[in-house]
Amino acid sequence: MARPIDTRFYEIPLPDEIPKSQKWLISYHENCRRLVGYMEQQGAGQTAYYSTIQCLQRFRNYLLDSDLCYSYTESIRWLNNTKFYPKGFKITLFRLSDIYEHGEVQPVNAFPVAVPYSNLLHEPWNELLQGYLNTLDFMESYMSDIRNRIARFFYAIQLQGVSSPSEITFELIEQYCMTDVHRSKKMDAIYTYSIGDILLYMANRGLCSHGLGWYPYFRMHNRIFDIKDFTDEQIAVIKHYRDDSLDFPSEEYAVAVKSFLIDFNKLGYSESPCKMAAYTLHNLLLFLEMNSLGYHKEIAAVWLEREKTYHEKRGWFQASRTLYLFDIYTREGCIMPQSLNITRALRCEALPDWCLAELDEYLEVKNKEDWAASTIDMIRSSVTRFCEYLADSGLKGFEEIDASVIKEFNLCDYHDTPEGKNAYNVRIRKFLKHLERKNIIPYGLNEALLCTSENRERIVITLTDDEKQSIKEKQDASTASIELRDNAMMLLGLKMGIRSIDIVNLKLDDLDWKNQCIRIYQKKTSHEIMLPMPTEVGNAIYLYISNGRANKKTSSRYLFIKNRVPYDALKRSVCRQALKRMLPGRSTPGSGFHVTRRTYATDQLRKGTGKQGLADLLGHRDTTSIKHYLNLDEERMRMCPISLSDSGLLMKGGRYDRV
Repeated sequence: MARPIDTRFYEIPLPDEIPKSQKWLISYHENCRRLVGYMEQQGAGQTAYYSTIQCLQRFRNYLLDSDLCYSYTESIRWLNNTKFYPKGFKITLFRLSDIYEHGEVQPVNAFPVAVPYSNLLHEPWNELLQGYLNTLDFMESYMSDIRNRIARFFYAIQLQGVSSPSEITFELIEQYCMTDVHRSKKMDAIYTYSIGDILLYMANRGLCSHGLGWYPYFRMHNRIFDIKDFTDEQIAVIKHYRDDSLDFPSEEYAVAVKSFLIDFNKLGYSESPCKMAAYTLHNLLLFLEMNSLGYHKEIAAVWLEREKTYHEKRGWFQASRTLYLFDIYTREGCIMPQSLNITRALRCEALPDWCLAELDEYLEVKNKEDWAASTIDMIRSSVTRFCEYLADSGLKGFEEIDASVIKEFNLCDYHDTPEGKNAYNVRIRKFLKHLERKNIIPYGLNEALLCTSENRERIVITLTDDEKQSIKEKQDASTASIELRDNAMMLLGLKMGIRSIDIVNLKLDDLDWKNQCIRIYQKKTSHEIMLPMPTEVGNAIYLYISNGRANKKTSSRYLFIKNRVPYDALKRSVCRQALKRMLPGRSTPGSGFHVTRRTYATDQLRKGTGKQGLADLLGHRDTTSIKHYLNLDEERMRMCPISLSDSGLLMKGGRYDRV
């Protein structure tokens, strides 16, 4: 279809007097005339010929409407903002830019057959390109596309005077990405990712930094963090740790990241955490290199806080955990996935200095005495409670403590149970003795704090017959790995009376299949016992090991392990959770897992097991601790009634006399 001749806008004479802001039209019309003439000389068909004129005219109208002058950057911006445009528009703007800069169309943009970019590259760039292509294994047609994408980038930076990979900068990559225009976002992403691939190839060979290779990827996802966008407080923290961070240069960080990710994947994490770990650490690497920083935990924390605005809660949590594990990895040389990223401040940190100094010294003594971590935590909590009262009462030092202060604290210190109050007071009293030994308070002042409570008799709670039947029905239907684990744990409690802490500490080596028994090291009593393993229990354990345990994903020797990474030992709370899954509606007080041990002991007594035999099965040193279970043996209790007269309970007086 013929085009009207008036589409040749450049042939229309310009007014004699042109506003100063439109003087650019003179050179623009002349260069457009030269470009259209070039297309005629090359024998362009009507489609290519009139597409060129249409592009030039539409761009001219855009500039006039926007009150802008011609520039190559402005032409690219216009093309990017144009959602739909004919195929030839992009190459037309490239050719127009060539005429502006060089006076003629360059070979790479020639019509009708453009010279391949690879033919225009200097030898060092071609060698790098060929070396990279040799590492790939694709079809020839796809390899040709990859060659063209990378050669296009190399040729562009070659025109900028770059002769080696070490001269490539972030600014150079950004300039290329801004000016390299494609028909669609998909093609833009394909070309951009190819640039990242070749840059990472060069970085892995020490030819440029790794951050350059990750820049194109994160640019596509709008994850380039400019330090100028950080708050003043965040920038101050980064500046404070800048010198320290240089002890761990970014290139050493890149090597550590590569090693960390290999070990992280070996742990068996699913695809999502592995991708998030790589994303987080590589994005941080890019930030460090762009700002000439090294790795430091505090700088990473500031970056993570800024990065938080780009993530949903779950994604940011994974990023936070990744950095936490990586920091441990840099210090310990291994990943410790069982570690928890606890960032909450300790309550004692808010105490006055005079309190905190003595508390820290006292806790250090307890640590040297090799007390368990849970015991240390209990001591810290107890003494902190006491110190908070002293500070709130206006005291400025422990020297001001007297008996009245201690008694008043004891009256104000509320606990849910007498046993709980007693447990706290015992530890506070020992701290007071510590102060007495240092002559800070008078000797014997600790006795002003009472720390005794009456022993209570508790009614033994056991599982009812209906509850035991409900558990059995669920055990018979167990198929999933967590159900098989719950089944084995419940049977160890119900059929052998083993404590939860001892169940989770069982090792594969503790199972003696030949003699059908289990070796138990009792955490509570530090006493080792051998117990016969009922067939029902052995079958449940076998089913769990063969069908529910992640044997191929772990080298852990613990019998019961987690169902997900890191596939290591469990905490005792898992036993309580197993009981809750078996009996979700149970609301009876005493519904902890220890109810299975009480149920086992009671059942054994009802079957006629003697007191010493039961003590042996429970791992007790004597029979005194099983007396709580005797009152549940109703049948035998009826065999030994006591006369009311012998007991002193006479049915006389009061309402009995009126009967």
